[in-house]
Amino acid sequence: MMVKVELTEKLAKQLKIGKSKAHKIVNAVLEEIKQGIITDGVVTLRGFGSFRARMKVKRLGRNPKTGESAVITARRVPSFKASKLLKNRVNG
Repeated sequence: MMVKVELTEKLAKQLKIGKSKAHKIVNAVLEEIKQGIITDGVVTLRGFGSFRARMKVKRLGRNPKTGESAVITARRVPSFKASKLLKNRVNG
C-alpha cells in the first residue's frame, strides 16, 4: 500500500524537486480532482480512469448496534472506474 507521503517522496525524487514542492503538486492535483467531481460530476484521466459522483438511492438500512431500521437518504458518492489500459497493466 502506498500512502500520500510516499507518493510525494517518489514524485520529488522522479522530478528532482524538493519534497515540499512535490507535496504542493500532489495536493493541488487531488484538490482539482475533488473540485471536478463536485462541479462537473466526472474527471477523466485518459489511460488511468474516471472519477465521478454517483447517486445512491434512498433505502432502508439497519443500525447494527441497536438493530433498529433507519432510512438512509439518497446521496452522491465519489467513485473510481479504472481504464482498460490500467486494468490490463495491473493484470499483466
